[in-house]
Amino acid sequence: MPNTPGVASFAMTSSPSTVSTTLLSILRDDLNIDLTRVTPDARLVDDVGLDSVAFAVGMVAIEERLGVALSEEELLTCDTVGELEAAIAAKYRDE
Repeated sequence: MPNTPGVASFAMTSSPSTVSTTLLSILRDDLNIDLTRVTPDARLVDDVGLDSVAFAVGMVAIEERLGVALSEEELLTCDTVGELEAAIAAKYRDE
C-alpha cells in the first residue's frame, strides 16, 4: 500500500486491524478511490465521492471479504469513513 497522507492519518487514529485494512483495500481497489482523500473524518459522499452505485459495490465487497452485511438502516447512519469502519467492526466482532 502506498504511503499517502490520507492513509497515514487513518492509521494513526485507528489501530491496524483486518477491518480497516480491508476497508482501505476496497476503497482503493474496488472503488478506485484516491486514498489521499480517505481519513476517519472524511464524509463518504461529499469528501470521498461515493454514490449509490459505489455504496452497492462496496457493500458487496465488504460482505464477500469480511462476511459482514450491513442493513440499509445501518449504512444510512454512517456519514464518515470512521463511522463506516466502526459499524463494520462492531458486526465483524459479533459474527
